Amino acid sequence: MKTQFGPQRILFPMPVSLVVTGTMEQANIVTIAWVSLLTSKPPTLGISVGTRGFSGKEILKNGHFTVNIASADIMVEADFCGINSGRDVDKFKETGFTKLPSKHVESPIIKECPLNIECKLTGSSIVGQTNHFIGEILEVHMDNDKLREPDNPGTYIAEAMNPLIYMGGAREYRKLGNKIGDAYSVGKNLKDKKFS
Repeated sequence: MKTQFGPQRILFPMPVSLVVTGTMEQANIVTIAWVSLLTSKPPTLGISVGTRGFSGKEILKNGHFTVNIASADIMVEADFCGINSGRDVDKFKETGFTKLPSKHVESPIIKECPLNIECKLTGSSIVGQTNHFIGEILEVHMDNDKLREPDNPGTYIAEAMNPLIYMGGAREYRKLGNKIGDAYSVGKNLKDKKFS
């Protein structure tokens, strides 16, 4: 038996991202968990940010942003960036995060995050009280020590990335668990079982 809660309760786990917009001189960070890859050709991702805050307006004004995947090691700083407004606080100064220049956009990336994605804003819409932004992915940066093969981003080591996971509904942060199978492979066992 399952208990029903209605569509307003978002309960699934999501990785925590620190979205940066602005310039090396003046940048803002917002913590969000609503990030999704949208297309592979062209490579795009989507982020969702509330309409009442400072960050959505800044993304629209600047036309670019970076998505920086947080590790569990920076949980306190990531949470701080989500509960304080960039109108009132310099979040880079308060957290001690290090700005690194991006290759294609003015928005910096965060050195302390193991994965950084540079995006050019290509579309936006408002649904309810949420800005939905589409960003074309222009560059991806990954810490070398998180890769099994330095030239292959597909060889990242999940345990080394140590992504911070937000549990919606419960309002909890969690760490990644153990690997339990290989995608595009474990399902073959069911097919083999059915036809044997």
